[in-house]
Amino acid sequence: MLGYALGNFSPAYLIARKVGRFDIREKGSGNAGATNVIRTLGWRYGLLVFLLDALKGATAAGAGYWLGGETGLAAAAIGVVLGHDFPVVLNFRGGKGIAATTGILLSLLPLPTLAGILVFVLVVLGTRMVSLGSLVFVFGMAVYVIVTQQPLMWVVVVVVAALFALLRHHENIRRILAGVENRISL
Repeated sequence: MLGYALGNFSPAYLIARKVGRFDIREKGSGNAGATNVIRTLGWRYGLLVFLLDALKGATAAGAGYWLGGETGLAAAAIGVVLGHDFPVVLNFRGGKGIAATTGILLSLLPLPTLAGILVFVLVVLGTRMVSLGSLVFVFGMAVYVIVTQQPLMWVVVVVVAALFALLRHHENIRRILAGVENRISL
């Protein structure tokens, strides 16, 4: 419950309201996340949203572990991604959970996650598709935790987060396969 409540905090929504005086869910892709903030308000604000969302994920994972060990970590981590993706305070219209997942992963596996972020950057630079980079990142991390036999609760968290990413990116996947996915300006 704590993780879900924390996930409802939406920096994208708040920054767009304050800086742009609009509802981020009514502009660009309609998602309350860092990529849409980049598209509508610029890199500076998008990076700020990404960092705040990642901090939200790391905070939930840390608090969950502190309150309930591995099981608490898993519940809080999955909860924060659910809260970010489907926030009750925004009528269940949130972001796609990649930044929050990144924060969780950084708290669990810092070096492999940094390597995953590098792969994300290379995919985005090569394709200009943030959605493709995001999917490669989360699924690469899911494969990593399975192959390296990380603790079961960590595997559960990362695989569930990857499945949420798949669910939230289903339209992006269709556009990628059709060759018409939105590309970000570098």
